[in-house]
Amino acid sequence: MPGGWMLRKLDSLAGAVVAAAGGVAASQWREFLQQYLQRLGGHVDEARLNRDHLTSLYEVAGAAEKPVVADMLADGEARVAALMEALRQLTDAGAVMQPVVFVRTLDPMIAQATLERFQPAVPLDTASLLWAGAGMVLALMLYELVKATLWVVARGPMVLLGLGAGRDGGPKRRTRSAPRRAAPPERVEPKL
Repeated sequence: MPGGWMLRKLDSLAGAVVAAAGGVAASQWREFLQQYLQRLGGHVDEARLNRDHLTSLYEVAGAAEKPVVADMLADGEARVAALMEALRQLTDAGAVMQPVVFVRTLDPMIAQATLERFQPAVPLDTASLLWAGAGMVLALMLYELVKATLWVVARGPMVLLGLGAGRDGGPKRRTRSAPRRAAPPERVEPKL
């Protein structure tokens, strides 16, 4: 069995494994986002409760406590507004723009908590399947890029110049091949 054939088969297998891993990872994006949105909604509810509690405290606070409670209430209002805006932007964004909006509105604490408790799923909606396909293509492209880079590094700069390795290990020079000469016609003896 030739070694080149085996290497091509192993390369095909590695490419398929990388593409499958990329597809599976990308398909989980929508599930991660769904779980993140649930946590974000919970934080909005909690921030509203805290704001309402601070509002009731402000109403009964004495003159000395009112400035401190007012500062806390302003912080609470800002937190509610920020969380609600992030939630609105993420839910209003289309499937293609959601990763961009996610990065722009990311709350690292909520994202970390979501990742720690993340439960993978088998998403079958159209957007998740499209993300899986895109993940497969991107992972395969990355694999081919890494493979090509390693090949160039292994072969050296001669590959970039269009020179391969010769039989002696040195650079192989491109030469023009001499035109082939036609074989002389066969001599045919007459039969008597």
